[in-house]
Amino acid sequence: MPTPPAPRLATLLLLALAALASAEGNAPMAPGQPPAAPPAAPPAAAPAALEVADRVYDAGKVDRGTMLKHAFTLKNVGTTELSIDAKPG
Repeated sequence: MPTPPAPRLATLLLLALAALASAEGNAPMAPGQPPAAPPAAPPAAAPAALEVADRVYDAGKVDRGTMLKHAFTLKNVGTTELSIDAKPG
C-alpha cells in the first residue's frame, strides 16, 4: 500500500531542512583559496598557581624548646583566586 502524501511530504521537508542546516556551515570557496580556519577559542583564564620564593628554611642548629619564627613569601601567579587552607603542625 502506498504511503499517504502528508507523511511523505513531512519526511521530505525534514530531509531538506537537515541538508540545508549541514550545508550552511560549508560556504563555497573561491578557487585556490585555502579553507577558512575555525574560529579561535577565547583564551582560558590561567588557573590559580602558587609561587614560593624559598621552599626550604634552614634554621641551623637550634636548642630544644627554642621558639622559631619564619615567614614564607607566597605569590599567586595565576589569574583566578587562590585559596590556601593552612593548618599548623
